[in-house]
Amino acid sequence: MVEPKPTPTLLGRLAPWIRLAVTAGILGFLAGRVDFAQLGQWFLSANPVWLTGALLLTLVSILLCGLRFWLLLRLQKIFLPLLRSLYLTLVGFFFSLFLIGSTGGDAIRLYYLIRWFPEQKARSALAILLDRVFGVAVLLGLTLLLLPATASRLAQDPAFAPLARAIPWLGPTGAILLLLAFVLPGLLPGLPLPARLPGRDVIRDLLHALRDTMHGGWTTLAAVSIAISVHLFSFAAATCLARSLNLPIDYPLAGLIAFLVFSASALPISVSGHGVREGVMIFLFAHLGISQEKEPAIAFSILLWGLGFFWSLLGGLAYLTWRTPQKK
Repeated sequence: MVEPKPTPTLLGRLAPWIRLAVTAGILGFLAGRVDFAQLGQWFLSANPVWLTGALLLTLVSILLCGLRFWLLLRLQKIFLPLLRSLYLTLVGFFFSLFLIGSTGGDAIRLYYLIRWFPEQKARSALAILLDRVFGVAVLLGLTLLLLPATASRLAQDPAFAPLARAIPWLGPTGAILLLLAFVLPGLLPGLPLPARLPGRDVIRDLLHALRDTMHGGWTTLAAVSIAISVHLFSFAAATCLARSLNLPIDYPLAGLIAFLVFSASALPISVSGHGVREGVMIFLFAHLGISQEKEPAIAFSILLWGLGFFWSLLGGLAYLTWRTPQKK
């Protein structure tokens, strides 16, 4: 017997429209305070050599995301060919940029995996979740490592002075938390579960899968190394983009900006972070001593998004040329 689908709540039905309204409101607010002629000059002044470098580094970062996903799938005993993993990554990236929900790309990837591996639905979902977790955890870890190099700049502004004072203990705290993330999964499969717990077998399978992922030997080490490389290349792309606009942003500062902007734009309050990303960038430029004007911050924000948008078109092309997933 097929269980009926739960009726969506009023908030669930209104959520997409709320996001659209928030996005339109923020963009409209910013549009009324921007000199578009000056903004256009910032775009035209971008150095094509540095811009091309940023574009290529972004491509490397996206391809490494596909390699990381491939490794995480192998840790879940899902042996997807590497090219299909890259295909799923590009298609997911394309939908993440255009769908209202921030997890639209993940939903597409899960749909494909379930079509190809219908007997491994739980592990497919866990692989996608861990792909997110690995990315965020490594991004946080790298940001903590780069924070000391930005301490003097942070200390000059009252808004970031508390963060500058917290730097000495943020690093050790982050290291302990990341270490626990690797140790605890090994203990989870031994947890006693009530015999009548709904979905007990699925939960146990997920606990074992999580342990396999965190204690997968060289494959886990490779996945972590690739996750680190993803962000190192993305930070380098942001640095090159800053160079193309002649902005005073070095590599550590680019990493900090990328982390803060990513964290803000990931909040489920707007469409793919549009508007929020630009607003946060304006705030950061003003308080980090980069520029008090809104135009360079918006230009940098749009071009940074544009780097991913350019390569996401490959995902759109892949989706159009392979529209219906076939079982593996």
